[in-house]
Amino acid sequence: MPLLEIGPEGISVSVTITRCRDDTPVVRSTRHAANLAQARVEPGHRVLEIGSGGPLASMLAHLVGPDGQVVTVDIDDGVTARVRAGLERLGLTDRVEVVTADAAHHLGRGTFDRIMVTVSPWAIPRSWLEQLAPDGVLVVPLRVAPGMQRVIGFRHENGHLVSESVVGGGFVFLQGVDQFDPPSVDLTGPSGHRVTFRFSGQVPEDFAVSDDVLASTAVDAWSGAAYASGELWLDLLTWTLVQPGGCAMEVVVPTDRGAVDSFYPALVDGSSFASVAHRSLPDGTLEIGAVGKGPEAARLTARLAESLRVYDTEHRGVEPLFQWWPADHPPSDLAPGVTVLPRPHGTLTITWLPAGR
Repeated sequence: MPLLEIGPEGISVSVTITRCRDDTPVVRSTRHAANLAQARVEPGHRVLEIGSGGPLASMLAHLVGPDGQVVTVDIDDGVTARVRAGLERLGLTDRVEVVTADAAHHLGRGTFDRIMVTVSPWAIPRSWLEQLAPDGVLVVPLRVAPGMQRVIGFRHENGHLVSESVVGGGFVFLQGVDQFDPPSVDLTGPSGHRVTFRFSGQVPEDFAVSDDVLASTAVDAWSGAAYASGELWLDLLTWTLVQPGGCAMEVVVPTDRGAVDSFYPALVDGSSFASVAHRSLPDGTLEIGAVGKGPEAARLTARLAESLRVYDTEHRGVEPLFQWWPADHPPSDLAPGVTVLPRPHGTLTITWLPAGR
């Protein structure tokens, strides 16, 4: 029986693993379909999978064919043992090598046409670029900010990485020497539950939000930008998280932020905060705005609402350009307004392209 089915329009339509000859259930999965479409794996390619699981390695084995090769690596020897057993049962061990190692280190197996990462890193290790062929593609669920992953298909160009495609996704965090835990502050909201502020760098020196601030009266401000129910806001949320003072504000009870219809991207300034919120309009759409608390909440919510309006009028509907610049190849000739995010091993930049492009 066939182990891989690909629809006539390509990987993004249907990917299905069926059963072995002994009728043992294997995997039926479309989880990786969008990411495989980003990678555009071809027969004969050499592919490195970072973060083993089994299903993706078997799909890749079928895509590269008998002339290709797949190397899958994981830091957990229990995971790799399970993957080896599954691949042996599928008869794919001739095409897939399973390695137990911290993938931050160079594997010493040459370069790869494609690298697919199924764990979410905060930064891109230099070793990944060293193992990626010139003009190769790296698909990685990068943690752009605390609380925000974007699965980015990067093309290797002239020593750095340039995004070709971006989709949403959620993967477990990278472990090992490059594991990153965002600095955070835990408070208690008026509901009695925990409220956590997570930051990309260090906690701001002037951070002074307190339990008393969380218990204070909320204020709001509105941007005039409206979204249809069910419309994705990923770029707008990313835009907020990477603003000066941006952070992820995680709550158990949304009203601890000030409104039930509030979201985790927030701005902090001293003892005040403002988070993204929405309200229903008569036409059924949702207006995006801000809700906040603290002595400067009125000013901060107005600032966030204006930032959301700027995104809506100037950038909405256009996928931003992500670039990764390794430490020995720093950003150059960046246009005004580019977001620059220093990270271990290099710098992530986001170019917010104009709407109507």
